[in-house]
Amino acid sequence: MGRKGVVISLALTALIYFVFVRPLLISDEARIKRGVKDGVRAIEDKDLEKCMSYVSLHYKDEYGLTYLGVKRLLSRIFQEFEAFEIDLGNLRIILHDKGTAFATFDLKVRVIYGGQKAYLLGSVDVANRIKMSFAKERGRWRVTQVEGVEAHGIGHELPKVVGRCLNNTVRSAARACQWGA
Repeated sequence: MGRKGVVISLALTALIYFVFVRPLLISDEARIKRGVKDGVRAIEDKDLEKCMSYVSLHYKDEYGLTYLGVKRLLSRIFQEFEAFEIDLGNLRIILHDKGTAFATFDLKVRVIYGGQKAYLLGSVDVANRIKMSFAKERGRWRVTQVEGVEAHGIGHELPKVVGRCLNNTVRSAARACQWGA
């Protein structure tokens, strides 16, 4: 085999490795961690479609939000806030059998609203402890539920529509977000 043949076979071997073999070697835990971190970047970039690509169509949480409710809520939040800064810490993944898992992490979300920085989730001293449930759907891990989201810092100063959606103590607010009221 000539020099050109060796180069071509090495290139094909590398291509096969990176396209077919390497993805199989990445653990589910690593995939979920990468998905959570990519989701954080999508929120900071205000990329609604990217955010929703991580959410299951079967999403349902304790506040009554579904996939469409989450999409509407994120859309409204992205319109209202000028920027997001997210601090995520102590990320832990627990895998269950049958394609389910959950992640727990500490979360602080700072926003710029009306030119002012404020905490939307957490505070300077305290982070929200988030539990995010996942299901493996068509080979990808997607979020099916989120617990522990409590807006703190600027609740009474939020625009009415966003404030209503973020007030997780009133179930009707979740329904209002879900149905676009």
